[in-house]
Amino acid sequence: MTLFTRYSFHGEINYGILEGSEIQTISSAPYNKYKLTGEKKKLNEVKLLTPTKPSKVVAIGLNYKSHLGSKTPPSVPEPFLKIPTSIIGPEDNIVIPKVALDEKVTVQPEAEMAVVIGKTCKKATQANATDYILGYTCGNDVSARDWQSNDLQWWRAKSSDTFTPLGPVINTELEHNNMRLIGRVNGKVTQDQVTSDLLHDVPKIIEFVSSVMTLLPGDVIMTGTPGTPPNIHPGDETEVEIEGIGILRNSVIAGE
Repeated sequence: MTLFTRYSFHGEINYGILEGSEIQTISSAPYNKYKLTGEKKKLNEVKLLTPTKPSKVVAIGLNYKSHLGSKTPPSVPEPFLKIPTSIIGPEDNIVIPKVALDEKVTVQPEAEMAVVIGKTCKKATQANATDYILGYTCGNDVSARDWQSNDLQWWRAKSSDTFTPLGPVINTELEHNNMRLIGRVNGKVTQDQVTSDLLHDVPKIIEFVSSVMTLLPGDVIMTGTPGTPPNIHPGDETEVEIEGIGILRNSVIAGE
């Protein structure tokens, strides 16, 4: 098992491999050819960043029965895009835009298992889809519900700045259909489900998306959220936890 990280130390950003409480720096992003540089850092002396820098985030809607409500299960995966400028890392703040606060927009977190692509992927099949996966991380698809319901497109509902927390590490050896996904707000469990309950599993999602869209190394697929997430407000703290990856923790603040 390899745990890839991306971190900042005195303003310098590097990728590394986490081993216990120590990070071994590597020469490039983990989806490129890399080597150990020999440089080591203590985990408690660096700031962990989002572990990948994707060209795009493909998110899947309505992919757990528990999240459907009265809706009919989709016959195929239902992707939408989240833009890279919405991405933040562990311990970064989720900022609810001032206009959303002024309009009293409902904002909710969505705990998700996120797939990180390891090599260029086009027209994958379900049989070979996992060959394109680098590993898995935690994701939080922060969503402004009123905008999601009322806007023609989901551009601000899903891609406002800070609305895509990712991290803390990429685990290369988890089983996509055997993870326990937990979401918390202020320490209280609000979402708890296993990824074997996905309506469309990871190979099917990769096959479907890559049939029309090239996935690049470092790209992320967020696989959907279970249950009914709670509302969040400035002052709250969100967590997404997957065993083997850790806890993605972010505080919520008000935009100015």
